[in-house]
Order: sequence, then C-alpha cells, then structure tokens
Amino acid sequence: MQIIDTQNKLDEALRDINSNKIIGVDTEFVRTNSFWPELCTIQISTKSNFYLIDALSNLNNERLWGVFTNKDITKIIHSSRQDIEAIFYTSHKVPYPIFDTQLAAMFTGFREAISYSQIVDEIFQIKIDKKLQYSDWSKRPINKEMLDYAKDDVKYLIPIFQYLSKQIELQSKAEWFLEEVENVHEKSIELSKKMIQPIENIGKKISMDRDPLSCSKELRDEIAICYNIPRKDVLSDAKLNEILKSKIDNIEDLRIFLNDNQVFTNSPHLLSMLHEFLFEISQDKRIKFSKKILSKNQKIILKSLNDVLENNAKKYNICPHIIATQREIRDFITRGNKFPKFMNGWRNSVFGADAEEILNSN
Repeated sequence: MQIIDTQNKLDEALRDINSNKIIGVDTEFVRTNSFWPELCTIQISTKSNFYLIDALSNLNNERLWGVFTNKDITKIIHSSRQDIEAIFYTSHKVPYPIFDTQLAAMFTGFREAISYSQIVDEIFQIKIDKKLQYSDWSKRPINKEMLDYAKDDVKYLIPIFQYLSKQIELQSKAEWFLEEVENVHEKSIELSKKMIQPIENIGKKISMDRDPLSCSKELRDEIAICYNIPRKDVLSDAKLNEILKSKIDNIEDLRIFLNDNQVFTNSPHLLSMLHEFLFEISQDKRIKFSKKILSKNQKIILKSLNDVLENNAKKYNICPHIIATQREIRDFITRGNKFPKFMNGWRNSVFGADAEEILNSN
C-alpha cells in the first residue's frame, strides 16, 4: 500500500484511480470531540493497487473529491454512513454512486449489521485482525502495522462486490437493491443539508407527531450537527428525560436547570429556542409522554405481523431488519395506516401489502 502524502503522489495515484469503473473505499477518522468525523486517511483499492491518502497532509484534493462524485465510478464501501459523513464534512461532496457491501449482504441472506471482517470470513474463510480499529489515526507517522491494517480494510472490497453483485442478480433483486441505494443517497443529502442550514432554522422542520423524547432528541441532534459538537455535550438522553419530566414552565428555571451546560448557558439564543420548543411539544395534545401499551387485540396483530415478516424474510432471503423494524410495526398498529417505510417500494412487495391486509382484517 502506497502512502499518498505529496501532491505528485496524489496526481499519479488519481491517474490510476480514474481509469477504474469500481474502487474500494474506506476511511479512518477521529470523532471524540465533534459530531462530524474528522477525516484522517482515505484508503482506496483498485484492481491492481492500494493507496492510503493522508487527509491531514496539505494537498489539493479537488480532483480526489471529483472521484467521489463521478457517476462512472462505483465506490464500494462497507457500512458506508460514517465514511460518507467523514468525506462530506471535509469536501462538502456526497459520494455517489455507492455500493454498500453491508447493505448488499443483508439483501442476500446475511445477518443484520454484519461486519467487514465477518463477511470476509464467511465468503473467503479469511480472518482479519481488527485490533487497530480504534487507533488514533490522527497521529503521524503512520507505522507499518497501521498501514497493513488499512490495506486489509480495502483489500477484499472488490472481491466482495463481485460476489454480492452476482448473488443479487441470481436472486433477482437488482431493482430492489438499486432502489435502496437511492434511498440511502437521499438520506445522505438530507443530512448534508442539516450541516449547512442556518442556526435560526434549527428545529423548524421537526415533525411533532411523536412522543416528546423523540422530538427533543431530533432537536438536540440538529444543534449538535450545526455546532459540530457531540450529542452528549448538547444534552444526554437522560438529561432530556429529566427536563421533560420536570415540566419546566419558564426560561429562567430552564437556565438554572442547565447551569452546568455551557452550550446553553453561553447562548441565550439556543436557550430560548429550547424553551420555546419544549413549550410547543407540551401544548400538543396529540403527543403522549408514555409509551403506548398495546391492547390484547393489538398484541395479536403484532404477533401476526412478525410471523409474516419472518416468513417473508426467509422466502425472499433478506434480513428482516431492513424490511421493517419493530418500532415501525408498532407505530403501524397504534397509529393506523400512515404509510410507514415498509408500505412503499420494494418493501411493500415483500411485506407491506401483507401487513396492510392483516391490519384491515382486524
């Protein structure tokens, strides 16, 4: 694996990278004091070479970012969300098109959230040492052990892509998988928009038709995204629960309650925003503070839906979790048919139509 830490090396590597239709991609980053991952390295594999691009070197990466938005080059990434975030935060480019090997694996019968090392082991019977997974990749120089680890993390991406692509075709799921890839891309674009939204827009598009804790978590996350600070440094889940249960009425009481939280005590604007938001959700009579307990009949429907989900997942050889989550199913039962994710696209064919029939028959 070549370390790319000069402009000449990068220019030479890009000549090879741009000549390929598929490339393997992985990133290493640190995320200890920020919401967004701080990119440290980008590993790229082609059919004949392996590169580690030092994102902390003073390089002109415009042509590199062009690779990530080149529609003629498929970027193969395992569990791509955080890699996309790391690349976007540095480049303001959302990588596309993506072939997510974890997603593809779940589409072809592998278990939920299978790791890169697990899939390498299951397909090729090769063990990968992951002991350096949580190393500090901001440290320089990068030693040989770290370099070998980085190479292993992209070495098998193209072979995995070739294997899973064949499985998707054999199982006649190419159209479904493409639909899901586009859904993931749209989510990445939505997240990127939140990063660059004006501070005064925080919280304005949050749907209130949920429980107060879920609404408050979304507000907390938007603040963390906008200010690039960890969620826990804005408000922990426990603190949010405490605030909601306290039913604080005025802003001064809220300020006293958060007197050790510098995010809000140092920003009257954020404190006021939080107070107004809490007041709004407390006035919405549609929202219930406690988790809705299912009735006896609803529990019967839940079991029926889960039985169908399990059977259909086996029938189509797809991980059930990506078809529908338990939360989505419970919401479907308690709120009626409000078009959850599994009522659209390929999920409707696999599960949604059956779920609607069960709900309407009870």
